[in-house]
Amino acid sequence: MMKFLIILALFAILFLFIWRRYRRQIETAVYVFRMFRKMRQMIRAETNEKQIETKTNAGDVELVRCLKCGSWTPRSNALKLGGNSYYCSSNCLEQAVVRPE
Repeated sequence: MMKFLIILALFAILFLFIWRRYRRQIETAVYVFRMFRKMRQMIRAETNEKQIETKTNAGDVELVRCLKCGSWTPRSNALKLGGNSYYCSSNCLEQAVVRPE
């Protein structure tokens, strides 16, 4: 038990000597480490915001293809006939009903 206490005391004295001798360098290293950690957190927050923006922008407009002419139209403007049959205009819808392809 006595050996353990002597070794512990020697390590404490060594630590105090190193801390006293290199205090400024250690504090600078800790400051730089904290600065890099904060920069990394800021970059992660920025990329998360960009991902959220792209997800909302990508989901704003869903395009569907007209079965008659093949043009792409926003789903909100397209005319739906049946299950998944979308048409860009009433003309395409009428032509598809008159002459189905």
